[in-house]
Amino acid sequence: MKGFKIRHKASLLCALLLAAIMIAGCNSAPQSKSEPSGITVDNANNEQVTIANEPQRIVVLPIWEAEMVIELIDTDRIVGLSPFIDSPATSVCAEKAADVKERVSSNQAEKILALQPDLVLLDTFNDFDGSLTATLKEAGITVLTLESPMSFEQISDRIDIISKAVFAPEKGQQIIEEMQQRLDSIKQRVKNVEQRVKVMYYEDYYSEDGTSDGMLCAYGPGSTFDEIASAAGAVNVCTAQNYSAVSKETVLNDWKPELLIVPSIKYDENFNAVDDQGKTIISAIKNDKILISLPAVKNDRLYALPDKYRGSTSHYMAYAVEELARVCYPDLFE
Repeated sequence: MKGFKIRHKASLLCALLLAAIMIAGCNSAPQSKSEPSGITVDNANNEQVTIANEPQRIVVLPIWEAEMVIELIDTDRIVGLSPFIDSPATSVCAEKAADVKERVSSNQAEKILALQPDLVLLDTFNDFDGSLTATLKEAGITVLTLESPMSFEQISDRIDIISKAVFAPEKGQQIIEEMQQRLDSIKQRVKNVEQRVKVMYYEDYYSEDGTSDGMLCAYGPGSTFDEIASAAGAVNVCTAQNYSAVSKETVLNDWKPELLIVPSIKYDENFNAVDDQGKTIISAIKNDKILISLPAVKNDRLYALPDKYRGSTSHYMAYAVEELARVCYPDLFE
């Protein structure tokens, strides 16, 4: 009997020790942390914006952002776009954008709110003072404001951010890779060109009687055209800072472009863009008393780069590079 009691006490002691070890082990094990829901991205001011769930009612105002979003996700998740995207002359996505019913502008906060969006995408241009963002945030709406890209590096960055914001990061990387492949292919074709074509983008508006308003702005360093020309293996002869006003005499006497690139569009009486393939401005330039002496004009080297590519600051800008490279070096693309 005495032996039984000893064995019983020993068994009980072992059980208690085992329990103590298990409890200690549980307490010393790292506690699992619940994964945060949603994603967090940085806006134009390097402020973090958290998007808790996959957005299903998205409003996009900038055309460049809309072109990205339309390719990233189904249009049934987009409830509002800018009316500027509806022109096929200035946006590749005009046809797809037609699937989205509502059109809104940055001065229509109430209309945007009525769409009950769960994400609104803006840029620093259409909300320069932050007032729209403040109004939307007060209503509990998530707003992501980015700066318009000016280079392909920045375009890749914006696609990466936006694709995460709409919960389509894999598609975003695919678009970035396809854009880079297009640029790499062009770079490979023009890499051995010794005599680079001297180009310039010229923008002007002529009245019906052929009177010129003068060159409105230069597309020099820092402009998207400078980025396009560089990627196409051409030399942008314009040295004025981005969008600076310049004279025709400067173009004629200092820059002397061999190839003059012009807009492919004109504007009607309602200021709607009309794609006339540059015929109006090319005809006016050829009859301009100053520009007629320009090398590009004398050699009939004027080309209207499609504005839906040239004016885009989305991944479609890579198509402008290919168009320009083909015009500069046609033999390399036969």
